[in-house]
Amino acid sequence: MVDLKRTLSLISGGIFDSEQTWRNYLPEADNWQKTALLLTVPLIILAAVGAYIFGFLGGEASFFGRFRPTIVSTILTMITSAIAAVVIAFVVSALAGAFGGKNSFALGLAATTFAFIPGYVGQAVAWLPWVGGLLAFGLFIYGMVLLWKIIPIYLDVPDGKRTGHFILSLLAAIVAMFILSMTVGRLLMPSMGGAEFGGFSDSTSPDSRAPSGMLGGIARQAELMDAAGEDRYDPPSNGRLSKDQVREFIRVMERTEELQEQKMENLKELAEKADKDEAVSFRDLGQMMSGMTEAAGAPATEIEVVKSAGGNWAEHQWVRESLRTAWIQKDINDTVTHNYELYMKFEEQLSPYITR
Repeated sequence: MVDLKRTLSLISGGIFDSEQTWRNYLPEADNWQKTALLLTVPLIILAAVGAYIFGFLGGEASFFGRFRPTIVSTILTMITSAIAAVVIAFVVSALAGAFGGKNSFALGLAATTFAFIPGYVGQAVAWLPWVGGLLAFGLFIYGMVLLWKIIPIYLDVPDGKRTGHFILSLLAAIVAMFILSMTVGRLLMPSMGGAEFGGFSDSTSPDSRAPSGMLGGIARQAELMDAAGEDRYDPPSNGRLSKDQVREFIRVMERTEELQEQKMENLKELAEKADKDEAVSFRDLGQMMSGMTEAAGAPATEIEVVKSAGGNWAEHQWVRESLRTAWIQKDINDTVTHNYELYMKFEEQLSPYITR
């Protein structure tokens, strides 16, 4: 049952008193139909209608230029926003289960809807002249912050696994939304043509398997992050680093940097390909998604280098922190003095990874 007063109260609380509002609603969050009618659907409608109104009130200096929303585009926005809300809630909750939390679509829908309230507001005000785009971007970032905070409350993802779950959820959502844009999007907007949609081309047989490869890569990274979160390491009682530990740290960091550069070079090549109006295939997209980790600032590549060699992520982190402490403090005690002397022997190789 629609309760506009309650809906407005939840929206207001979700922005200005978020955590208390989340906890108050949590006992009701197991009912996804209630969340959809009370919060998700009203937000989608309000955002789309707000964008439609601001689109006509704004001047020609709008962030979106001369294009203005129409009734048809507004309806399509509502449909695609509803699909996106379901997909994102499913992805976040399914991965929560994989990372030791609760796999509950109802809780996932409530969590993502509450977190993205600022994003829906941003969607509406994006059409404001001059400042609309900046406001929308700022509200989107705020939504990401809220999503980070609400996940452990609603989906009980353990602290040690939150980073991996959060990053993999974003990447998986991006892949899922792309696949939907290539299927559902074409049904909703056939005028875009059967051969291309959004600058991406249809692909024939081996390319058509690329989305599975992307999801497989994401699943592999999820497993690696999960394993890294389980790693434990007891440092030596004297706190001193060994030469072998420092050398291994250097090897990992140099190999990570090489992989990152390769991925970014692939992204650059794809960007140049798109600039020349060449079609981007599903296989190209697979390569593009492999670079999304770096774009998101994730340590996934570094984790993979450590774990694929049979290393201990907790030990790797300890070595990093010990080297950084030595670089900062130099000689506050015998342990730091020893580690600093070791740092200085490898300063040229360590400096890019410790001092930045």
